[in-house]
Amino acid sequence: MVLGSERKIYLSESERRVIAYHESGHALVAWYQPQADPVHKITIVPRGMALGVTQSIPTDDRHNLSEEYLEARIAMALGGRAAEQLGLGSITTGAQNDLETATELARHMVVSWGMSQKMGLFSFDDSPQAVFLGRELAGSPHISQRTAAIIDEEVTRLLSEGYDTAHSILTANRSKLDTLAAALLQEEVLDEDQIARLIGPRALEGGIATPKAWKAAGTDAGEQV
Repeated sequence: MVLGSERKIYLSESERRVIAYHESGHALVAWYQPQADPVHKITIVPRGMALGVTQSIPTDDRHNLSEEYLEARIAMALGGRAAEQLGLGSITTGAQNDLETATELARHMVVSWGMSQKMGLFSFDDSPQAVFLGRELAGSPHISQRTAAIIDEEVTRLLSEGYDTAHSILTANRSKLDTLAAALLQEEVLDEDQIARLIGPRALEGGIATPKAWKAAGTDAGEQV
């Protein structure tokens, strides 16, 4: 019920393979980031408006979101696109909602939550009615063209770093990406215990799988977690 009702639509084998890699990318990036919410279930059965879903659930209520948690969420959101690029050698339109989610998080970090060194401790209107990107804020009498440009630069930086983190995790665990995608193609739905049996235990707090450590750790990092 949480994931939405199942949709009976025809998907070709090539489409199912794209979805399997896409969702496996989300799951693996979350799996190897201790700051991310635990992965509860992955499915490539179309539900609601989605062709596939990776469900991650917090272990407790979160009232304050840390910078590390938000960076991990951005990386997870971009894990599907990174998996398509790495596992299939091409990208699809399937990442649209992921890109919107990641961009919105990055923008909140920059303009609302003071998580940009360049922007400092300023906070701008970040309500749903507010405009979306920094260049659009330039029309406000309270924001200069220079400030709007910095907002765009910082949002882009956070997204690029998130994608680099996702790509590094998946590169370090390429065989597990293939294993997870193959299992999804066969089973269509995997729960947390099944995922753990396929790729090993989830990264724990204090391990190497921190959002900024993967790129520096090299491609063997995944086997050390």
